[in-house]
Parts: sequence; structure tokens; C-alpha cells
Amino acid sequence: MKKAFILAAAALLGATPVAADNYNYLTVTCTGAEQSISLPTIQKITFGNGNAVVTTTDKQTFTYPLAELQKMSFTATATAIEALPTQEKDLAYRDGTLTVSGNGMLHIYNASGALVQMAKVEKGARISLDTLPRGVYIVNMGQQTIKVSK
Repeated sequence: MKKAFILAAAALLGATPVAADNYNYLTVTCTGAEQSISLPTIQKITFGNGNAVVTTTDKQTFTYPLAELQKMSFTATATAIEALPTQEKDLAYRDGTLTVSGNGMLHIYNASGALVQMAKVEKGARISLDTLPRGVYIVNMGQQTIKVSK
């Protein structure tokens, strides 16, 4: 009787469908900044020459130096600023400094949404965030927005 019960239980457990998690985004954490990229737009992910490179179906590439890469994970919802298909990479954050590769107005917001810093910047500008208290900030310039943890 016990053997028949165990066999029946094993058969039922084996027939139980297992649902896969519903992942919609690849979220990359690199030197305190997070970025989420919609999975349906990802064509390939490659590793080489010290970089992780994500290529999208519209031929946009996102390059992350492996030395700065902290985490890559699949998530059901965007846990960071989502990469826009038309977004140009004008902002980079490393070691407490924002580096700008374009021209425009730079806006820095705290986690509450309050504007804490604003500046007109030119290509090659380096903006130190050392004067800001530790926390999470949203940095916006033109079409690009990134999340920065300091």
C-alpha cells in the first residue's frame, strides 16, 4: 500500500506542469548605475576584449567593461531606467564622476524627484558628485536617463 501511494504521488508530481518565470528585461548593474533592456529587443550578448556587449534588434549596442560590471540579471519588471531604442550614450558614471560625451542640459534628481543639480554641459565635461550625500540619483541629459547609486 505504501509503495503504491509513493508511486502514485511521484506520478502526479512528475505530471505537474512547471511554469517558467516571466522575464521581460535584462538588467545590468555597472559601477553603481543600473540599466534595463527589454528582452524582446535583444539580438545577442557577447563577451570579449574585456567587455560585455548587448546588441539589440535595431543594431544598437551597449558595452559594459567587465572590470566595472557588478551584476547582470533577468527581471520581470524594469528595476532601473529602461534603455530606449533611440537613446544615445551621452552619460557615463564611474568613481563618483559623471562623464558627458554630448552637449546639453544636465539634470540630477534625488530619489524623491527633487532637482538637486542642473548645468549646461559640453562634450567631454566631467561632473563630480562628491558634494552630494550618499544615495540614489536620477541623471538626465536629453534623451538619456540613468540611475546612479553613490
